[in-house]
Amino acid sequence: MSIFQNIKKGVSGVKKNVGEAKHWVDFALRIRPSKSFGKYQQPLAPDYANLQYWAAHPDKKDKSDMVPQGIKPTPTKDLQADVFFIHPTTFFGNNNWNASLTNVLSNKIVDEAILPGQASVFNSCCRIFAPRYRQATFYSFLEGGKNAHQALELAYEDVANAFDFYIQNYNEGRPFFVASHSQGTLHAVRLLEEKIDKMHLVNRLVAAYTIGFEFPKIKFEKDFENIKISQNATDTRCVIAYDTYVEGAKGTRFVDRNEHFFSKKNGKWEWKKRAKFTPVAVNPISWNTQTTRVDASQHLGAVNLEYAKRNFQLDTLLDESTAELEASGLSAPFPNEVSARCGEQGYLYISKPKHRIFSTMLLPRGNYHNYDYSLFYMDLRKNIKARLDAFL
Repeated sequence: MSIFQNIKKGVSGVKKNVGEAKHWVDFALRIRPSKSFGKYQQPLAPDYANLQYWAAHPDKKDKSDMVPQGIKPTPTKDLQADVFFIHPTTFFGNNNWNASLTNVLSNKIVDEAILPGQASVFNSCCRIFAPRYRQATFYSFLEGGKNAHQALELAYEDVANAFDFYIQNYNEGRPFFVASHSQGTLHAVRLLEEKIDKMHLVNRLVAAYTIGFEFPKIKFEKDFENIKISQNATDTRCVIAYDTYVEGAKGTRFVDRNEHFFSKKNGKWEWKKRAKFTPVAVNPISWNTQTTRVDASQHLGAVNLEYAKRNFQLDTLLDESTAELEASGLSAPFPNEVSARCGEQGYLYISKPKHRIFSTMLLPRGNYHNYDYSLFYMDLRKNIKARLDAFL
């Protein structure tokens, strides 16, 4: 079955979605690189000694410093930990399998959407370090295979180098978090396994918020020795992972081509389809893996990212001259927005959000991927501080 048939199948479960399926297929065709990975000259590698290659850094003014309306910022001197944040895919180009670090549009999405909408959740207690890296193009996750593997391995090389530079030059023995979303989580899973879990660094790891890329539960049975899955709000040296779907959704596993890195006994790495493995689901209201529904009355609050300028649709991802994006601030919290439960198959299921602003970028088949952070913003913000307090 071709990737385009898979896209159609994934979004056209009912007749009314046929038009949506065609739109996605057309989009996939337009973002497909015309050559194989090896036939492109790869973008220049980053030098992490240069602040240009950090999207967020304590020595830069950036929008990861934004706080929700009504929330008082924490003075820099009172930040007791760090977070190494790996951003999701923001490159949709078809002129290479990996983004140039000077790509205007992909950097703009990180700076104006990801930093304020996701990374900022850590700014109550953390200095934020978010590297720019030669991320794999979005099409890599549609096709899979050798080209995607090579693109993602190049991206991980940058992430690993950025982490090494952070530890050697900035960390200075401080407690730290690892956090990520989507493609960033694919890289974070490997980073945790390769550079933290079996190393002395695990003693400084507070927790890892590795969200939005189906973290395989089997890794905690076979690969991780010290890092565990969160079972309560104050566990440390643990993983918090979930993938958000509306109640009643069936997910997309049956058309999923995405893969995870897995270590082999000889010390090398291989790729395996993530659809073969049950993912971790930690409820971001109760902070455990129990399947009991947690009522919306216990939900601390979603937060919406507000914009001064926003002209941003599928088509604008292909033409940066038409894309406008300028974040102006974060909304006040929306408490009691959703209930949530962990499903036995490893997804997080939520009630339909009460406010439409948390559904406008809903993906096919009830997938709230774009709201993994924002729907639970205040829950995450409070929990990050609670885990740090327990760690200290």
